[in-house]
Amino acid sequence: MFASPFLLPGLLATLVLPAAALEWKRESLTVATAPFQQTQDVVFEFRNTGSKPVTLLDLQTNCDCLDASADREVYAPGASGTIKARFTVGDHAGLYERLITVVTDESPAPLRLVVRIEVPEIAQVAPRSVRWIIKGHADEKTIVLAPATGVEINFTGVVATNDVFSTRLETVEPGRSYRLHLTPRSTAVPASAAIRVSGREKSGRDVVVSAYASIQ
Repeated sequence: MFASPFLLPGLLATLVLPAAALEWKRESLTVATAPFQQTQDVVFEFRNTGSKPVTLLDLQTNCDCLDASADREVYAPGASGTIKARFTVGDHAGLYERLITVVTDESPAPLRLVVRIEVPEIAQVAPRSVRWIIKGHADEKTIVLAPATGVEINFTGVVATNDVFSTRLETVEPGRSYRLHLTPRSTAVPASAAIRVSGREKSGRDVVVSAYASIQ
């Protein structure tokens, strides 16, 4: 059996055609912000290891909170480049995962870069929620508020979204430790509430943290 003369030239051509390739230093980055940080920048680095120029056709993110831009549009063989992204930190703590989609003329399949941002709690609230049993004893329950390390917050105000719960804020150590005491006026019927505790950080920023109460 022998190879078809009509297929062999095409096969050889695919073997000798120059190929472009962007080699990425990393395709995912994980960073952590500091308390009250408003934006976080990340940089993806790459290099064109191929033998022909690569053109960046499109660059998109999957969230309005993330902006991304490249340092140029066309990358010659051997050229290095960067894609810079800026994440706007929201009001909620936790781990955010966002995507940057990169489309070039070297491949029909887009590349997806992953950005993970860990936004810390400005204050620990423990437990985050408390619960009473319907028609059970209406005892007082306590929630501890502790600002993050290096952060001082003077908590002074408490508002409950349901007045079935009475509230009392106790200062254990100004700026560093507080106790929030909650007591239902009655447990006869189901109820729930968000408890907003307001204060001011030492730099003058207003701060609000939340806890939750329910009768179930």
